Amino acid sequence: MATFSARHGDAPRRGVAHGSPATAAVPFKQTLTLGVITALFGIVVLAWPGETLRVLGALVGVWLLVAGVMRVAAALTEHQGLGRRVLTGVVGAAMIIGGVACLRDVANGVVVLALIVGLAWLLTGVSEIGIGMMTHGRPRVWLTTMGVASLVVGLVFVVWPGVTLTAMVLLTGISALVIGCVEIAFAFIMRREAAARA
Repeated sequence: MATFSARHGDAPRRGVAHGSPATAAVPFKQTLTLGVITALFGIVVLAWPGETLRVLGALVGVWLLVAGVMRVAAALTEHQGLGRRVLTGVVGAAMIIGGVACLRDVANGVVVLALIVGLAWLLTGVSEIGIGMMTHGRPRVWLTTMGVASLVVGLVFVVWPGVTLTAMVLLTGISALVIGCVEIAFAFIMRREAAARA
C-alpha cells in the first residue's frame, strides 16, 4: 500500500538541480518512511501467520491509519501542485476511513477485510500512477511501475475476496513487503540521482 513515493515535493533540492523541470522533486524522508512502514507491516504479518483475524484486522487498521495520516499531512504541508496535493489528500483520507473501519469492527470476516485491503491498494495504485503522470524521467517509470503493482494486488483482493485466512495473510504480507522494499529502493535511488545533479 503504499502510500505511498515521489508524490509530495520536498524542495527542488531533493529532486532536481535548480532550473531543471525534467524530473519532479522527490520527498526522500516521506517516501523512505512510508516504504519502511509498509515493509515492516509485511514482515509482522508474515512472522505471525497463525494469528487470528482480529489481530490481522487490527494490524491492517493501524497500518492504514498511519499511512493515511502521513499522506494527509503531506498534502497540507507540502507546496507542490494543487492536483498532486488534492490526490494525495483524498487517498490519505480514504485510507484513514478504512483504518478506522478495521479497528472499530475487525471481526467482520475475511471477505470484508479483504475488500478493505484491496481498496487501499487500489487507491494507492491510482495515486502513484496519477502522480507519476505529472512527473518526468526516471521517477515516472518507478511511480508507474509501483502504481501498476499496487493496482494488481488490489484487484486480486477485490476479485477474490473469499480467500482463506491463510491465503489472505500471505498475500497481504508478501505484497506489503515487496512494495515497501521497492519504495525504499526508489527513495535512495532518487536521492542519489539528485545528489549527482546538484
